[in-house]
Amino acid sequence: MSDLRSFARDTERSVDPPPFEVMIAGRRRARHRRAAFSVAAAVAAVLALALALAGLGQLHHKQIPALPAPQLLVPDWTADQIVDHPDAFVVKQLESHTDSRTVLTVWERCPHPDPHHDCLGREAIAVVDGSGHRLVTLGAVTNSSQQPSVAGDGLLREVAPGVWYWAHQHPGPYLVSATMRQPVQLTVSDRPATHGFGAPSIECADQVGLCTLDLNARTLGRLAIPQVPDTRWATPTALGCGLWGLAGVGANLRLVIQQRDGSFASADLPTAPYSTTMAEGGPNCEVAYYQNVTDNRDQLVVSLDHGKTWQIRQTPLPQVAGYYEHQPRDRFLIPPHWADLPPMTHPLKSPGTLHPL
Repeated sequence: MSDLRSFARDTERSVDPPPFEVMIAGRRRARHRRAAFSVAAAVAAVLALALALAGLGQLHHKQIPALPAPQLLVPDWTADQIVDHPDAFVVKQLESHTDSRTVLTVWERCPHPDPHHDCLGREAIAVVDGSGHRLVTLGAVTNSSQQPSVAGDGLLREVAPGVWYWAHQHPGPYLVSATMRQPVQLTVSDRPATHGFGAPSIECADQVGLCTLDLNARTLGRLAIPQVPDTRWATPTALGCGLWGLAGVGANLRLVIQQRDGSFASADLPTAPYSTTMAEGGPNCEVAYYQNVTDNRDQLVVSLDHGKTWQIRQTPLPQVAGYYEHQPRDRFLIPPHWADLPPMTHPLKSPGTLHPL
């Protein structure tokens, strides 16, 4: 037995540990499974207790008094009791791309104010424009680091001049603007529908997968996309652009790219010494990514024909160059005039051959 233990210990040391991202993802899935199991066990216990009490009531032919209603996690504030309140603070502020006077502000207020704003709080959304219009509505119940199971505050994206789409569930999803009397609720279809090349895309209400938004019909429909694990899709894509995303974790990365006929293909990426990051927001429907070459130098890899051919340019780190967008979600942007950048000397290999999914 001692020899077997020594053999197992030596073998374990000789095996390389999995990448950091894989370990983190595994631990996150395990934590979610434990949380789901705990919730299910608690619900089962409550149901069992309720059935037992009901049975005792019937046995003794007397009514059992109702239990007091559970206390709310957060106070039942109105939106006006959150916006501009001395204890409230601004979570995010978005300016319209078409009119700087139109601004959306998200406020949060906590029952017990904390210097670091770490609390289980309630949000409110306020939208104002330069013509005196104003909409104030309740937002989400947000979480804290101590209570990670509570849903987040969703995502806000401007989809028309001064009109924002609020990607959120319970409440939502909604459209909000300063000229509305109340948020416009969207009708959601969760049955994935196949659309051809060039369908406009946006984050779904649960921020899983991609959807298409019809402003006139006020509907949100889920797009049928390949079920490739660990894929982050470039969103939103403009009308006329195909869908594409970066799949995988660690060193095992590949691109998933929609072709003109509506099908999808994938291409493996060469391993980089440091990291690979999507470069989004191309004005000409570019498929692009940044790849670290040295500590202070990146290469920008771009395709204009949906992954068939590639161009490689030299660029400083996107953080230094300023091609970074924090809201409505973190993403690195491709420079509008990327074609004027100098060619990369001694570039890393370009992506491999496209293979149909």
